[in-house]
Amino acid sequence: MALMVFVCVVMIAAIGIFAKWTLQQTERQLSNQTAVNATLKKIDIALANFVAQNKRLPCPADGSIASGLPNAGIESPYPAAALCTPATQAKGVVPWVTLGISEAEATDPWNGRITYRVQAALANSVTKLMNMSWCDPAGTTTGASGLALACTAACSGTACMHPLNFLYSKGLQVQDGLGGWLNRPAPPWAAVPPPPNSSGAAYVLISHGPTGAGAYNKSGNIQPGSAVVGTNEMVNRNNQALTGATIFIDAKPDNTLTASHFDDYLSHPTISTVLTNASLGPRSPH
Repeated sequence: MALMVFVCVVMIAAIGIFAKWTLQQTERQLSNQTAVNATLKKIDIALANFVAQNKRLPCPADGSIASGLPNAGIESPYPAAALCTPATQAKGVVPWVTLGISEAEATDPWNGRITYRVQAALANSVTKLMNMSWCDPAGTTTGASGLALACTAACSGTACMHPLNFLYSKGLQVQDGLGGWLNRPAPPWAAVPPPPNSSGAAYVLISHGPTGAGAYNKSGNIQPGSAVVGTNEMVNRNNQALTGATIFIDAKPDNTLTASHFDDYLSHPTISTVLTNASLGPRSPH
């Protein structure tokens, strides 16, 4: 009888300990989710401030450079003229020094540096395309225009460039993991209507989540991850070149240890959103 009582007491204690551990894990997970979203938001603000001052986005920093070494956290190459190519972004992370934030503010709660991707044309320091202040809805939408098109010349009314022309073909592509588009640089006057919210993303920020798969750490090492890497996570991993066909994935969280696993956190605002936040959006209709 005494033995049964002892066993029951031990089992109750074990259940209590497990319940407490589970609660702590849940609280820690929620805390980290809040922290990573706050980190991404802070970087979004820093990037908008950079655009306001420079009328371009910065190139990524080289994530393979360890903390404290020369050029760590500095956009590469600098100055970001035509040298900021898709290939130079293969190891790209948030350039915290260039943005004037701390390294900790460019690192997620799991000690992974935030991956940063940007369309090279939007980081060009010569053309400085992140500026729609001379675009005007009174202008005419004439169709395909191209990446190099800028609306920075003084103009009036119909002589101005329409914002849609400026945005044509600009930005990065993001899907939801189910084939749906979250960002796509397609012209609204195309024969096939683009999906909702189809403006290209000005940039893509990626926290590689609790597993850390595909993130650079402070030592400049790419992390293999502590769990299975899902199919949708593969395209978001760092240490791979950006191409015109690259499509990033912002899928729903999936903690299963299968090909559906997804624990990345992304931010991918449209070009219009960033320019509005930088006070460089198009003029109001008149």
